[in-house]
Amino acid sequence: MLPADFVIKNVDVWTNEKVQRAQDVFVASGALDKIVPSGSLPYPQTIIEGNGNVLMPSGLDLQVHLRSPGQYHKENPETAARAALRGGYAYLLAMPNTFPTVDTPEIMGRCYREYERANSEMGVVIGQTSAMSYALKGETLVDFAAMKAAGAVSFTDDGVALVDDDLMLRAFREAAKYDVAILQHAEWPGHGGALSRGKTQTQLKISEYPRDSESRLVARDLRLLRQVPEARYHVLHVTTKASVDLIREAKKEGLRVTGEASPHHLYFCSDDIPEDNTSFKMNPPLFWAEDRAVLREAIVDGTLDFVATDHAPHESWGKSRGFQRAPFGTTGLETSIRVLLWLLKEGLLPGPERLVELFSSAPARYLGLEKEGWGHLEAGKPLRAFLLDSEAPERPVELSELESLSKNNLFLGTSLPGRVLGHFTPGGYFSFAK
Repeated sequence: MLPADFVIKNVDVWTNEKVQRAQDVFVASGALDKIVPSGSLPYPQTIIEGNGNVLMPSGLDLQVHLRSPGQYHKENPETAARAALRGGYAYLLAMPNTFPTVDTPEIMGRCYREYERANSEMGVVIGQTSAMSYALKGETLVDFAAMKAAGAVSFTDDGVALVDDDLMLRAFREAAKYDVAILQHAEWPGHGGALSRGKTQTQLKISEYPRDSESRLVARDLRLLRQVPEARYHVLHVTTKASVDLIREAKKEGLRVTGEASPHHLYFCSDDIPEDNTSFKMNPPLFWAEDRAVLREAIVDGTLDFVATDHAPHESWGKSRGFQRAPFGTTGLETSIRVLLWLLKEGLLPGPERLVELFSSAPARYLGLEKEGWGHLEAGKPLRAFLLDSEAPERPVELSELESLSKNNLFLGTSLPGRVLGHFTPGGYFSFAK
């Protein structure tokens, strides 16, 4: 445990507003006190050497499959929290497609009870989404008022799309009434596809996941949203140029629309899928290089608001059944920050400020958590920040770096820059230097 008062000596401070070189960060009574040029003030008794590394605000990952309740062989709150800290995250938003589905206040309460240890011992805060429809069947809406009162951060049938027009319109009206967001897994159902069209899909004769499945559903949703323009609508894991174009136009109209990109869709495309690694099977899939280029542009120009991992752990036996039968999903908590750092070093992000915006500040703003200090390094607020060796050379992602209970991370073996050295939360300091 850290003492209440200490200093992080000689760090480059990255925020979404500016980069400050060679700073000392003073902490008093567990809260950030001041940031001053290194060596300009006397040091307290406890000094943590920053050694010129980067200190930046903890990230918030707004799409995580914690598998709680009911699938503890895939992940549990403690292993997910450890993975989050290793990857620079201190807030996780959990999806409701669990066993049982999070669709009643009782199950919502069970989730939060299971998350208490991750918060109290590691300082990782976990928020919970509610299903939109009971058992994700798309037949009957959940009680929005009761679920919000029980702690629902937002509403989604993630994993399946809510395709009934009347039900979706009612969901928008409920969301507007209770000032909560709808998160849509945009996929027109019934296609049966596993991989997008490409070399591996063709060679293995895998059923094709149609490229317009996502944009077709987004277009439908936006048509309904125009009838309830006060509702908030968020598109999860956007993947195609057509979807980006629809979101861009909707924002120009003034609709309350947001979207996110996942690290694997920003780094890989369908050309990169190996024939023997089912960690590359996820929903939505990796599409074309053209789509990837548009996603990269969209996280720079603000059409897409932030990055979220869609962390989806699976046991090894499930992922060993080949592309057609293996479950969809890859993990990503530990590797997301390194992908963003790669984008920065490749000149695909304009600067560290935009990296912090995508990883920390924008998701904090989206959830209304900025007033609590999330996404920023603000005097008087609890210190939630991590030390990043931004100059660590590219090296392959190793199995030993994955804290998640499941190891189905498609970045294993991929050379990425950077290393998270340690993480400061209200739970203490967690070192990953070795």
